[in-house]
Amino acid sequence: MKDLIWGIIGLVIAAFGTVYLIKQARLRKHGRVILAEVLSAVEKKKGVYVHKLRFELDGQTLEEEDRTGYSQPLKEGETKLIVLDPAKPEIFEYEDELKKNIIMAAVLVAVALMFSIRWIITGLK
Repeated sequence: MKDLIWGIIGLVIAAFGTVYLIKQARLRKHGRVILAEVLSAVEKKKGVYVHKLRFELDGQTLEEEDRTGYSQPLKEGETKLIVLDPAKPEIFEYEDELKKNIIMAAVLVAVALMFSIRWIITGLK
């Protein structure tokens, strides 16, 4: 029984990883790549920096904060390519981070599925 519980936990982790993977893949496929300028880097917590970016979308200038904290601040005035959802421009990822996020999510799902299969097979014996 304990083995089956571990298998179910792995399936739940795989499910959450799959949802994240789908969101990232959708952003990569349907998102728009835009050049953004870093306006500021604010230390929200000790060693965690959040950046405010300015970019232009369909002739409108927008300023948004990234949703992920980073350990190193970006320099003010620096430009970065971002991939954003045109319908929700507050949802964006840095282009260079997006591919890494997709790879990490795919690996997470694969490992969670292997973990689950192993425990489920053991639990059914």
